[in-house]
Amino acid sequence: MQKVFLLVAMLGVGGLDIIGQEKSHYIVEDNEACDQIYFYLKSASGTCDIRTRSGEVPITIMGQSDPKYVTPEFGQDHKETTVKAWLTLHDKGEEGFGTKLSKLFGKKTTDNDNYWNIYLTNYKPYQLNLNYALGKSYVDLSNIAVERLKISSGNAHVKVGYHSKEGNRVEMDTFQVNVDLGDIEIHQVNLAKAKVIMAEVGFGTLVLNFSKQPAVAAEIWARVGAGNLEVELPTESIPMIIFMKNTSYRKLHVPENFKMVRDNVYVSEAYDPDAANLQTFNIDLSMGNVVFAEK
Repeated sequence: MQKVFLLVAMLGVGGLDIIGQEKSHYIVEDNEACDQIYFYLKSASGTCDIRTRSGEVPITIMGQSDPKYVTPEFGQDHKETTVKAWLTLHDKGEEGFGTKLSKLFGKKTTDNDNYWNIYLTNYKPYQLNLNYALGKSYVDLSNIAVERLKISSGNAHVKVGYHSKEGNRVEMDTFQVNVDLGDIEIHQVNLAKAKVIMAEVGFGTLVLNFSKQPAVAAEIWARVGAGNLEVELPTESIPMIIFMKNTSYRKLHVPENFKMVRDNVYVSEAYDPDAANLQTFNIDLSMGNVVFAEK
């Protein structure tokens, strides 16, 4: 069985440009034996964007970083019909306190000194595990096949969306989101076609934006600590039911046209228990806030 080739090209003399940044170019080549791509990303800091495009190269990565502060590690493993690839951006811990503090409070700004572009294609299905400790990222998943997706934010600003308004090419089995101190915005979550969404919110904020009616039914399980869960709804009512775990600290806000059918259970105006695209929310709320609102 033919192996998957990893091509690594370091650009420039010694990989360094005139201001001391190191430029990297990584490519995973495909072959006929591969029918699934698993990609793991762990970014300590910086700006790390994911984009989609056509082609037969499953993963292309181009980036630049200051080697004094960040060390990239890329690798791959091919077992049977699955390619596993990973990119880890290690923090060498040599940045001063002032620099780290500025990145902490400037997490929504682009870090041009540590900037990475990751390109995925519509050629093979993916399982994605994306971890951001600090920094900023935009993840565009337009018109590719994502079977499973996990996104974690320590203190990073992460925005997920479908820029071309072309949704997932397959139904997603599980969409898992973990927010610690950062914030994650998922725009047009209806285009993910996720059957299960699992969300954990600590002190940060998670935004789930529905641009229109979802195509598939979904079970959404959310546990909210001291942070915020914001669910943005279209003007057209979506079949929806909300189960709240009883707690004396709960702060839940729903549109006026939602009805409480029994204690801690709310339904939308379009609620139908037999709807093919019913969205079922199961929310465990502690000291934070949960807001459902039309946008």
